[in-house]
Amino acid sequence: MKKLLIGLSLFLLLTSRVLAVDATRSDRQIRDEKKQQILEHVNQQLNLINDRATKAMLKHLERLQSLLIKIKTRVPAVDITVAQKKIDEAKTAVETQAAKEYVIEFSNESGLRVGASAAKTKLRADIKAVREKVRLARQAVVDVLKAAKTL
Repeated sequence: MKKLLIGLSLFLLLTSRVLAVDATRSDRQIRDEKKQQILEHVNQQLNLINDRATKAMLKHLERLQSLLIKIKTRVPAVDITVAQKKIDEAKTAVETQAAKEYVIEFSNESGLRVGASAAKTKLRADIKAVREKVRLARQAVVDVLKAAKTL
């Protein structure tokens, strides 16, 4: 994931003013065909990164859920409500993140680089926030496991 984001960052730096939102919009046209292709590619890459990250997080949450069920069946006395609540919150956050689409906003061709950078930064921040919720859910499951070991 880091390598992909670093590669995308380098790509954005090397293609300085060549990115845009949607080349098919009539109000914001990019005249250079190569810039349009690069724009579409970068938009697809941002959405692909988001899709891959959210799928991985959902898979991780499913594993946590199955582990929590195993703990509850083996040690019925342990309380799993807090961990279950954290997993549900994280799943909601991941599903919300998966529904987001990242589009590069710009006002003219000279603002393409700034728009691409802003979209990339927003994607990174959003994924980081969701990843933190998944981490908290994992920590809650670990706490339940530790409590189960003490019983």
